[in-house]
Amino acid sequence: MKKVITAALMCLVLLGCSDNKTQEKALLDSVIKIHDKVMGNDDRLMHNKMKLDTLLKTKLTGVPDTAAAKAMLMGLNIQLTDAEDAMEKWMGKFDPDQKGKSHQDIMNYFSVQKTQITTIDSAMNAAITASNKYLDQLKK
Repeated sequence: MKKVITAALMCLVLLGCSDNKTQEKALLDSVIKIHDKVMGNDDRLMHNKMKLDTLLKTKLTGVPDTAAAKAMLMGLNIQLTDAEDAMEKWMGKFDPDQKGKSHQDIMNYFSVQKTQITTIDSAMNAAITASNKYLDQLKK
């Protein structure tokens, strides 16, 4: 009887560990998915940043208030740079290898990372949208 109970408990422990690993992998995968989306937007960010840099270095012609236009360009450039820097900083600190840590520590770490990369995604999308809008106005 003791052998049966011991075997049953061992099975429960193994199944519990398997479930923990599945949860950890699912959360890590969601972090990586957001990361990949952000990295996909990086090209657009860099493209817009280069356009804004070029505009800042040139004389703005046909713009009634060049000081306001330059301030706008600088603000958009800073917004794009901040989003890019946040991504680079996050990537430098992110450690997907959480071996040797408890399940709860791993889940907490990946949850915090997911929140951080989601915030970076939002900041990057806002910067790209604002700079796209401004650059589109200049084309007209």
